[in-house]
Amino acid sequence: MANAMAHMTLEDLDELSGGLNAPVAVRRLEKGAEVTGTVVATRGEDVFLDFGVKDQGVVPRNHFGKNEDVSAGRRVDVVVERHDESQGLWVCSRKGAVQRATWLNLDRGMTVEGRVTGLNKGGLEVDVQGIRAFLPASQVDLHFMKDISVLIGEVVRCEVTEVDRRGKNLLLSRRRVLEKEAAEKKAVLLTELEIGQVRTGRVRNVTDFGAFVDLGGVEGLIHISDLSWRPVGKVTDIVDVGQEVEVKVLKIDRERDRISLGLKQARPDPWTGIETRLQEGMSLRAKVLRVADFGAFAEVEEGVEGLIPISEMSWSRISSVADAVKVGDEVDVTVLRLEPGKRRMALSMKQARPDPWAGVIESYAPGMTVKGTVSRLETFGVFVAVAPGVEGMIHISELSDKRVRTCDEVVKVGQEVDARVLSVDGPKRRIALSLKPAHSAAPEAIEAAASGRRAERKDRPRRGGLSSDWDWMGSGLGRG
Repeated sequence: MANAMAHMTLEDLDELSGGLNAPVAVRRLEKGAEVTGTVVATRGEDVFLDFGVKDQGVVPRNHFGKNEDVSAGRRVDVVVERHDESQGLWVCSRKGAVQRATWLNLDRGMTVEGRVTGLNKGGLEVDVQGIRAFLPASQVDLHFMKDISVLIGEVVRCEVTEVDRRGKNLLLSRRRVLEKEAAEKKAVLLTELEIGQVRTGRVRNVTDFGAFVDLGGVEGLIHISDLSWRPVGKVTDIVDVGQEVEVKVLKIDRERDRISLGLKQARPDPWTGIETRLQEGMSLRAKVLRVADFGAFAEVEEGVEGLIPISEMSWSRISSVADAVKVGDEVDVTVLRLEPGKRRMALSMKQARPDPWAGVIESYAPGMTVKGTVSRLETFGVFVAVAPGVEGMIHISELSDKRVRTCDEVVKVGQEVDARVLSVDGPKRRIALSLKPAHSAAPEAIEAAASGRRAERKDRPRRGGLSSDWDWMGSGLGRG
């Protein structure tokens, strides 16, 4: 260092530093201060800096890259290590640079470089230029590493956390170096991030409510509702830890240090232009995604789904959605209604099939006998399949001339029966059937007989001297 300074005259330093008459910048340098100096000269392994009048310093050349520019006039950020009284210079190090380690200059806060040589209980052994050091497992990485042995043989940059010169013990932290680097990256990235940008990141963690993505020093959250245009049951159905993803920046809260990201927003909205691809009346193939009491939601394109109401699942009456479809089924549907603005679509399964009732009504007439198979039993009666997709109903009172408590006393599901047609209601798609013998009284006769009895009761004087012209039966109060 002295030899280097010996070749420089006061005029040389004065010329490089801006002259003796340059404005004086008053500052107080001390150990640990982070300052910016101007390169005034390079001599051998030393780079000389000027911090203002009467404040010069020196930093090792190896703190710069092999091809890095260290020409006079360049501004350099450094950290003050100590003051060399004999030379009148501040000895500095490059901010964040790896320093040459010896037991004499080792100190807390120094950044050193070493090679991982082995694994022991609790951490890693590191060789720092011939000095044996210990790197605890908790200080190996920013996040928990399940297998730290993968670093054996690797060169790592660490910060000195403890120095015991007498016991020759050196404790390191790689985590602190990574934290500083991450903080620097984060500061730069936060100034560059803008709402609407599309960035590439890696999924760092997955929770029930979303996924955290590392954008390269800054983490953002993709809420579960922003993972996909289709409904998401579990976050892991869409992304996994370690997966690389493209996301869109939705919101930045710099005060709370929060960033909201969207995975689906980085992809085209499937509902955009849907009216040019789908029209009402169009037949499609759809996949059932989920079911509810009132119907089923089916996907016709990725991210585009519609509702199949229970009333549109079958031409026949069904009591529950499960009678017609289940999750995962692929079904043929017809588009009934399309509302792109509301992102809604109504679908029909039955409209995609021929109407089984077409022409059937005309084929049945009261009094004729038809063959059918009992399809289901209800408390009030029995449903009988008389044709594919066409059912008739036998009321419990029409199952037998005898009193019937439950339908299964007379028939079973799957049983074939010969039933007599009582009535046909075309608009309501209903066929009333009976198992009673044909000689039984017809409903009209039964009703006429009942009317006669009511008339007789109406004219008969009330017992106990009571009489009334009020039609008890007609009012409904006298009906059982």
